[in-house]
Amino acid sequence: MKQIFPLLFILLAPLLLAKPNIIVSITPQKTFVQKITQDMANITVMVPPGSSPHSYEPKPSQMMALSNADVYFSIGVEFEKVWSQKFQSQNANLPFVDISANVKKIAFAPEHHHEEDEHKDEEHHHTGMDPHTWLSPKNVAIMAQTIYESLVKISPKNRAAYKKNLDLFLQELHNTDTQIKEILKDLPPKTKFMVFHPSWGYFAEAYGLEQISIEVEGKSPRPKEIINIIKEAKEEQVKVIFTQAEFSDKSAKIIANELNIPVVKSSPLKPNYSQNLIKMAKIIAK
Repeated sequence: MKQIFPLLFILLAPLLLAKPNIIVSITPQKTFVQKITQDMANITVMVPPGSSPHSYEPKPSQMMALSNADVYFSIGVEFEKVWSQKFQSQNANLPFVDISANVKKIAFAPEHHHEEDEHKDEEHHHTGMDPHTWLSPKNVAIMAQTIYESLVKISPKNRAAYKKNLDLFLQELHNTDTQIKEILKDLPPKTKFMVFHPSWGYFAEAYGLEQISIEVEGKSPRPKEIINIIKEAKEEQVKVIFTQAEFSDKSAKIIANELNIPVVKSSPLKPNYSQNLIKMAKIIAK
C-alpha cells in the first residue's frame, strides 16, 4: 500500500507541474503575459518580429501549436479576423480571449487620399477603429487585468503568484506613464510627429500629441502626394519621421531629406514595451 502513493505521484507529477500553453498574436502580448506568469507558462507568438500583423500567414508549426493550447489571447489586429475560423477548426475547444475588449477604442485619424479613383483599394484604407490599443500604458493595465482573470481560470493553483506579479506589472505601467508625461511636459499641446504607418494613435491621444501619416490609403504616396505631405510637414513644423521595419521607409526618407529631419525606426511591436514607449517620447521631446 505504501508503494502506491509514490507511484501515483510519479504518474500525476507531469500533470501537476504542467505549464499552461498560451498563444498570443504579437510580441508585446508575450511581454504582458510573461510579466504575470513569469516562468509559469509556455507562450507562442503568432506574428514574429519584422512581420506585419495586418497580413501575416501562420506557419504549419504555429497551427500545430494551437492543438495543445489552453487559451488564445487575441488583441484585435487584422490577421486575427482572417485566421480566427481556421484557428478554431484546429482546436474547437480553444477559448479565445480578446484582451482589448474592455479598452475604449479610437478611430483612425483622417488620412491622405489618392486623387485618382482607379487607384483606390478599400481593403487597405485605414477606416473604422484603430487596433493598436496596446500603445497606451493605461490600456495595457486594463489588458493585464483581463489576462490575469483568464489565467486564474486556467491555472487556479497559481492565483496568488499571478496576483503578486500583476500588481508589480501595474506599478511598472504606472511608472512608465508618469515618466512619459514628465518627458513630454514642456511640449505645446497637440505637438505633431510624422509616421509612415498610423500605429501611434493611442500613444498620441494619451499624451496630447498628434500623428501625421505618410501612407496614402495604406500605400506609399506618389510623387505629387509626397509634395503635399512635405508642405504639410513644413506647416506643422514636424521634427522627426518614425518608420517601422514591417513597412518600406523609401518615401519617408525622401520626405525627411527634403525637410532635413531624421528618420527613426520605432516599431510598436518591440518586446521591451516600457523602454520602447519611453524612447519614443524622448525622441519626440527633442
